[in-house]
Amino acid sequence: MALSRSTTLVDYLVPSPSSRSLNVLKDSLLVIGFSLLVALCAQISFHIPLTPVPVTLQTLAVLLTGAVLGRSRGTLAMLAYLAEGALGLHFFSGGDAGLGVLS
Repeated sequence: MALSRSTTLVDYLVPSPSSRSLNVLKDSLLVIGFSLLVALCAQISFHIPLTPVPVTLQTLAVLLTGAVLGRSRGTLAMLAYLAEGALGLHFFSGGDAGLGVLS
């Protein structure tokens, strides 16, 4: 595979199908999968002694999403995560959901 400017880590790990519709399906599944990964990591939290703020694995998942999927698909995954939480799914940290959490 020739290295181009838009080549990401997932392009090396998951080969691109020859069909355009299969390629769109692959990208859609990757975007949804990584948005679910961020939602899962947002639920895992721990407290550092002497600090009131919990630490979640959400930051790690967001950085991993950007590194693996690249700019376009990573942005779509984060927008999907925000849309899922805004629609009422309890995906935000602490199990929160809804538009009120985003404001």
